[in-house]
Amino acid sequence: MDSVKLAMTRSFDLQIRHTRRLTPQDQARFVTAVSQFNQDPANPGLNFEKLDGGPKSNLWSLRASQELRILLAVDDSQFVFVNAGHHDAMYDWAKRRDHYVDLASEVLADLQVTVPDIPLSLKRASKGKPHHPSLAELREQEPGTPPYPPPAAETPPTGPSLIQDLIWRVFRGDFEDWQLFLYPDQKPLVSRHWSGAARIRGAAGTGKTVIGLHRLAELARRYPDDTVLFTSNSRSLAELLERRFRNLPMAPSNVEFANIDRIVYKYDSWTPAHFSLVDQTFEAACKELVAGFLLERINPDYLKEEIERVIKGNDLQSLDHYLSVERIGRKRSLSQDLRKQVWELYELWAGKLSERNAVTFADKRIRVRDSVQKLAQAPYRCVVVDEAQDVTLVELQLVRALVAGDPQNPVPKDGILILDDPAQRIYPGGYRLGWAGVDITGRAQVLRKNYRNVPAVYRAAKRIRGNELVTMEHEDDKYILDAELGFPDREDEKPILALVDRDGEFLYLGEKIRDICAAENYSTDEIAVFLKHNSQVYASISFLQSHGISCARLTRDGFAGDGIRVGTYDRARGLEFRAVFLPCLGATQFPDISGETDGEGQEFDPDQDLESRQLELDRLYVAMTRARELLLLIADEEPCEEVRRALGEEIILRDLRGQPIADSTPSL
Repeated sequence: MDSVKLAMTRSFDLQIRHTRRLTPQDQARFVTAVSQFNQDPANPGLNFEKLDGGPKSNLWSLRASQELRILLAVDDSQFVFVNAGHHDAMYDWAKRRDHYVDLASEVLADLQVTVPDIPLSLKRASKGKPHHPSLAELREQEPGTPPYPPPAAETPPTGPSLIQDLIWRVFRGDFEDWQLFLYPDQKPLVSRHWSGAARIRGAAGTGKTVIGLHRLAELARRYPDDTVLFTSNSRSLAELLERRFRNLPMAPSNVEFANIDRIVYKYDSWTPAHFSLVDQTFEAACKELVAGFLLERINPDYLKEEIERVIKGNDLQSLDHYLSVERIGRKRSLSQDLRKQVWELYELWAGKLSERNAVTFADKRIRVRDSVQKLAQAPYRCVVVDEAQDVTLVELQLVRALVAGDPQNPVPKDGILILDDPAQRIYPGGYRLGWAGVDITGRAQVLRKNYRNVPAVYRAAKRIRGNELVTMEHEDDKYILDAELGFPDREDEKPILALVDRDGEFLYLGEKIRDICAAENYSTDEIAVFLKHNSQVYASISFLQSHGISCARLTRDGFAGDGIRVGTYDRARGLEFRAVFLPCLGATQFPDISGETDGEGQEFDPDQDLESRQLELDRLYVAMTRARELLLLIADEEPCEEVRRALGEEIILRDLRGQPIADSTPSL
């Protein structure tokens, strides 16, 4: 028997061990397969076979799972592991190289493999005594013919205890790996073939975005000659998820990430939106029309949202249409007389915009939707829409046009995947899928289990938010989604509300950040601070940096700088962190809402106040559920009633007023 030496290239070593490029379960499968080959190359479960090719061919394939393959170059007296990845990608890689790797040009290292501590369901027991076949024995096999009959299709672990064990191990492992971890029972949603548009919805922490990223990779491999798109209405979310996607193993290149407004810029070369002019013209229209009218009772911001999110967001073409439209997502009822005045304000504003040659983004979205619907060929094969609860009808119509073109064309198979949760809506307005020509009959899935948050964090967030829906009840949004909790409950994981002395919030925040970084092995990019207003964001960053704590501000373009992540509640969507801090939660700071205008004695509608308040609670709910393990709320006064109702049962109160706070300044 020939002596067989096992070796690997440097690139292979990096590929199977660099966890940022592999999901934990895939990495475990690769390492386990290599270890089993080391013990017994004849193990039938490995399906070791030579690839097709000419006389120069030296590549063989090793089966790590039903979808994963490892490639070896067999040359003289050594087997060299050269690449690993998904089946189709590996076979394409081999074909491009004529099934040959020149080992003389590679940096090789002796192979040393240990099996990681992984669930038994991921390990494959060797059969028979270890046996290293000779090269002569291997070369006698016909190319493409396995040495043993192929094993039955792999069955992933389905037992609740095995799945729970796997998830718990990954949860306690590398945080970046966790952000790409696909739960075993969600894998079918990634590989499914849908005949048209589909929707996956679920409460916070149920894995919608992770499914979307893996689905995106699957679609890109399924349609390699086309481009697939990931979009949302948040630019920062799209750009951050693009970086996360590139860490997937063998991430396809025919994938584009762009938020909806970036798509608008791509297809619209007309007058750019000018935010200051837009605001100035609206204020001028209000001063000219609102005084003395019934509209004077309504907050100007509410009126602007009504025009941009209801009238323009639904592209209403006439007063009659506006008078009859169902104002989904708006609790404040508007009488026919009030709607007529809102329409008059809309037309007056439009005239002033035209005079100043100014264009709102809502108008640009309408124009781009119309342009894309007229294209001879749809620009994308598939699109995944994340946080879809916050897009308008026009934006959803644009998404449909990106894959189907004309509204009369059907959505192609696998064409649209909608990811949403009505409880996380942070912008007013809404739509029915049918209004956009999107039919998901038989292709709607609801996720039922939260695996992101420790139970105490999820329960506290849900208790504060309550069960009120901003949207009106209809077939698309008729209930608040709840989720089963995926981990055992522990008393020491309950969120804390710290009451501190007046103006002591940031000082206490800095102290606690230094404490957990020193004691709990948290890295700065695993910690986030979220606040309601941008002014609070700037103030907190200024204070923390002056006390030696580096910060990275979450902007429209992603994170600016390195350090603790700091941003508004709105920028928190789609993200997750091990620890989240929420200062400025005193009752006069949150929820800072009122249906009244600044004038004295002006009345406000309680439904308008309820809508605004609920949207503020939705934003706080989003921020709270970004915390995987540790959640700390901070206030320098008594909190609002919604936070108070969670105290004792879901949130621990620590009244630190009158107690000194350390002001040490070690750098982070």
